[in-house]
Amino acid sequence: MTASGVRIRGGDLRGRLVPTPARVRPTEGRVREAFFDIAGPGFAGCRFLDLFAGSGAVGLEALSRGAAAVVQVEGALAVVRRLRETHRALGVRGIEVHRLDLPRRLAVLAERTGGDFDWIFADPPYGFEAYAALLAGLPPLMAPGGRAVIEHDARRPPAAEAGALRRLDSRRYGECALSFYASSLAQLRDGETR
Repeated sequence: MTASGVRIRGGDLRGRLVPTPARVRPTEGRVREAFFDIAGPGFAGCRFLDLFAGSGAVGLEALSRGAAAVVQVEGALAVVRRLRETHRALGVRGIEVHRLDLPRRLAVLAERTGGDFDWIFADPPYGFEAYAALLAGLPPLMAPGGRAVIEHDARRPPAAEAGALRRLDSRRYGECALSFYASSLAQLRDGETR
């Protein structure tokens, strides 16, 4: 693992360093913090899915802030190995790691995990073009009332509608943005979760 990394900003693991593998762009701390502020206090006890997990910082922060279970997914074997090394180094439990090609293998992920995730966070790499396939594959993974959040280039947002999903909100943080999706047109307000 590299000497560089990102720090967890809240919860039981607050202040712990998460190493960042080479060629992995982690979600910025301020973006992670904004997401968890929006998720609100109802986040505790949820099932959380971290797609394109990279450094693992988002999923680890979810666990730190009270998620009951976290599943992280990455396609590269080297990144999956580093995620597992990081989990061991931090002494965390309650995280599963799956190696799957995304978004092509989302149906396999639904079969393996049973879906039913309250929150899904996806941070695809820069240059990612398969947002339609990603969004189309998320509903079988979502719990009733679940939310999906896509981190993306602020200048290139994913579609407002894709299959059963509708974008409820979008928040910009410099050059990146978070788009919030649900399978209904319920309004998302700061701190509201279902």
